[in-house]
Amino acid sequence: MASFEVKNIIPIHFVGLDLSLTNSSLYMLFVVGVILLFFFIGTKDAGLVPSKTQCIIEKMFFFIGDIVKTNAGDNGIKLFPYMFSLFLFICLGNTIGLFPFAFSFTSQLVVTFGMACLVFISSIVVGIHCNGIRYFKHFCPDGLPGYIIPFFVIVELVSFTFRPVSLGIRLFANIVSGHVMIKIIAGFAVSFAGVTALSGFAIIPIAFNVLLNVFKLAVCVLQAYVFVVLSCMYLAESMAAMHEEH
Repeated sequence: MASFEVKNIIPIHFVGLDLSLTNSSLYMLFVVGVILLFFFIGTKDAGLVPSKTQCIIEKMFFFIGDIVKTNAGDNGIKLFPYMFSLFLFICLGNTIGLFPFAFSFTSQLVVTFGMACLVFISSIVVGIHCNGIRYFKHFCPDGLPGYIIPFFVIVELVSFTFRPVSLGIRLFANIVSGHVMIKIIAGFAVSFAGVTALSGFAIIPIAFNVLLNVFKLAVCVLQAYVFVVLSCMYLAESMAAMHEEH
């Protein structure tokens, strides 16, 4: 589990706050830099004939755009920049941990829970902005008998406040378990390959480990996809009342 340990690189303390640069924050900055550089290269010489990089960017735009339209509707397309940035950040954060000696910051609960809380707070802000005080009516729909209202409100509040917890823990648990599984099986593969080094069976654990990493790569992308889909659904629900009125 040492690969999941957060370590200080540059200690920074300011008015009692620990603002030190850690390996986690360093890899976050690195991922953001990679994304910005990729888009800069792909769009600086945009012409009638798109380059390969520009084609990849367009494919990603359409992919995330379809996710937003499917889960938030046409009116939810204003969420596209946020969802697009969130998907790329999480996807690269998940994937970077597959490289040797790299640190996956999405394996830290404080990071995944922080992103989930940001989505949660955004859904409340969007809901109040779009619907005003009427946004809170979905905790107590019209037509309920009076004796059921307190129980219903409590259940809805618990369910609502549990959203960021489930959203953050889901991503954290999947990334940590995946990396731990790969490290354990890779250790067995090295041992088995050493025992069978003089036979043709040595290729078996190596090939299996390669396939396992390919599977883990798919899981990294899938977890980013699930996070964005659920975020779209939560934000779309906050705007639902406004859409119904219009």
